[in-house]
Amino acid sequence: MDINKINILSYIDYKNLYSRETLKEYKSLFQAFSKNENFCKHGNLEKWKNILHLLPESNANHIDFSGSHIVLGDKASLGEQDKKKLQDLLLNLSPWRKGPFNICDIKVDSEWRSDYKWERIKGFIPNIAGMRVADLGCSNGYYGYKLLGLNPELVVGMDKTALFIFQFLATKHFAKQIQKLLILPCSVEEFDSKNMDFNLILSMGVLYHVKNIPCHIDAVKKLIKKNGYLVLETIISSSEKNINIEQGTTYAGMKNIGTIFSKANLIGLLNASGFKNIELVNESFTSTNEQRTTRWMQGKSFKDFTLPNGRTIEGFPPVCRVIFVAQKK
Repeated sequence: MDINKINILSYIDYKNLYSRETLKEYKSLFQAFSKNENFCKHGNLEKWKNILHLLPESNANHIDFSGSHIVLGDKASLGEQDKKKLQDLLLNLSPWRKGPFNICDIKVDSEWRSDYKWERIKGFIPNIAGMRVADLGCSNGYYGYKLLGLNPELVVGMDKTALFIFQFLATKHFAKQIQKLLILPCSVEEFDSKNMDFNLILSMGVLYHVKNIPCHIDAVKKLIKKNGYLVLETIISSSEKNINIEQGTTYAGMKNIGTIFSKANLIGLLNASGFKNIELVNESFTSTNEQRTTRWMQGKSFKDFTLPNGRTIEGFPPVCRVIFVAQKK
């Protein structure tokens, strides 16, 4: 079959990445692969499709998401020749921003040590079996795999970056038995609330990229069940005032940054937007141990955008991140 002549939904079906029952039960969700024009018309789509098509088949049945690495398969899952082929294909899906992964004994050392952030939030996530969970701006699904440890009904990741969707599909190739994790090419604003609501939503590193934050928070709230939870991780202003980044300028080298809230102002916004029991559960500074250049992300990273005194190259205070947990009223 010529992978260039089919869409991703057909590929998912043909490669048995999900069972017939799962595809039927969540048909309306899977349709995002063919309905989202930004995804379907991406210029690199055909190249990435071909990478998926070339992934070696394996007898991988070992899955472990309890440690720092998401482990899919083991040393015996592939022969040495196929392992070298797989490594080259995965490298061609760089940059890998979130991780780390261990795929058939190939260690994908991502830019972010996402396990650090997971350790900060895991003790504050409600552990209720059978929850429906959404992960906004989920990248390649690292946290989605970790969330499977809660025994959810379903985890739905949402991300607008097409490359990250293909990275997830590459990992899913070696985790075909997992039926509870879907990653869709869309934003929370594009997700149809008629399809599904959630007991828990994670928003990790999304808020400061949003242009219209009140509308974004409202879209998030609409998808959460009454008394459901929001785990919000974001960069915060270290002063009592918000930091407003002018269009065309950067913050710690990052483009498309809007408003960075003070803690008090963010709590006020969440309260006004319909959330209660708002609790600050963690506050930490980003470091080069947590975000750095690797073989799997060879561009500039955190150290290139910060000064020896910790301030950003634009002169802002050291990058501080907070985690809030809140309930929908």
